[in-house]
Amino acid sequence: MKKNIRIALITLTVLVVCIVSLGVWVSGGQSDTSNILPYAEGGPEYRIYNSPDSTSPLKLILFVSQPQEINVTSPIVIGDKEAIVFEPQSTRSSANRLADVIEETGRELKYIYLGHAHMDHSQGASVLKQRFPNAKLIAEPKVAALQKLRIDNDDQMAFNRYGENAAIPSVPFEEYDNDKIFIEGHEIQLWHNQYGDVGIGHENEPHTVVYIPDLKALFPSDICYYGGHMMMGGSTKESRSEWKKQIRGYMEMDLEVVIPGHVPRTWTPHMTAQGVLEHSLEYIESYENALESSTSSDEVVDKMLKRYPKLEHTSALYLGTRINFLETHRLLFNPRLEAVMSLLPGSLVTWIDEKLWDSKKESLNL
Repeated sequence: MKKNIRIALITLTVLVVCIVSLGVWVSGGQSDTSNILPYAEGGPEYRIYNSPDSTSPLKLILFVSQPQEINVTSPIVIGDKEAIVFEPQSTRSSANRLADVIEETGRELKYIYLGHAHMDHSQGASVLKQRFPNAKLIAEPKVAALQKLRIDNDDQMAFNRYGENAAIPSVPFEEYDNDKIFIEGHEIQLWHNQYGDVGIGHENEPHTVVYIPDLKALFPSDICYYGGHMMMGGSTKESRSEWKKQIRGYMEMDLEVVIPGHVPRTWTPHMTAQGVLEHSLEYIESYENALESSTSSDEVVDKMLKRYPKLEHTSALYLGTRINFLETHRLLFNPRLEAVMSLLPGSLVTWIDEKLWDSKKESLNL
C-alpha cells in the first residue's frame, strides 16, 4: 500500500514538473518586445492642412506615429488660441512626440477626444494628461464605458508588447453626451454609433466619426485605413454591410480631407480624401470575397497578401482573420504554443479556442 502511494506521488510530481516545464517552454516562445523603442522610418511625422474657408482660423495637423507603433493617426485641430486632439496615440514615446507637436503650436489643449475604445488609440492619453493637466479627456458615453472596462486588460497587453514604453497606467475618459463640440465657437460634429473594426468586440461596437465643416475634414478613425491591411476581425456580413454603406455616404460629401485610423507615414504625402475612402471600401469587399471563398484562415491571408502585395500592417490581417475563425490560441503569435496545440485532436483544440474566446469576449464587453 505504501509502495503504491509512493509511486503515485512520484508520478504526480513528475507530471506536475512536466506541465510546469511545458508551460515555461511555451511562454518562452512569445516574442520579447519589452523596452523596444521605435526608430524613425521615412515619411513626415505630421502634415498640415489649412481651411478652404479663408475666414476660418482653424487648421489641422495630422500626426502619425512610427511603424513600430502601428502608424496610429492623431488629428490636432487648432484655432487662434485653442487646440483639440483626437485619438491620443498608443505608446509613451509616440504620445510624448505628439505632445511636443501640440506644444509647438503655442495653443492651449482644451480636449483630448477618443473615438473608439481600442488601446492603440487611447493609452497615450495618460502621457498627454501629464503634459497638459488642464485638458479634458472625453468620449461618447458607450465608448468611455468600454475604455474603462478594458483598462486592466489593455494595460497588461501593452506592457507585454511595449515594456517600459507602454503608456500605462491608463487614465479613464469622461462621458461626453453630446453630438457637437466647439473650438473657439467653431462647430465640430460628432457622429456616434458608426460601424468599424471591432477585434474581440461586438459587431456593432461604437465608433464616433468627427466632421469639421470649416475644414471639410472627416476623421473616421478605424472605419478607414490607407496603405495598410484593415482589421476585419469580429465583423459580420451584416456589420460589414453597414460599414460599407457609411463609406459610400462619406463619398457623396464634399470633403477636402479624410483621416484614416492607420496609415504608413510614407503613404501620407500621397493621401487624398477620395483615395482613403476608395481604398477602405475596396479592401472590405475584397476581404469578404476571400472570406466567403476560403475554408481556413491561412487561405484567406494568402489570398489577401497576393491581392495586396504592397500593403503594410500585415499583423491586422493575421489577427483579424484568426479572430474570424475563432483561432484564439493563435492570437498570441507563439509558435511553441501552436506546436503543442497541433498535437491535440482538432475537436479538442476547437473546444479550447471557443472557451477561451467566450471568456475573453465576455471580459472585454459590456
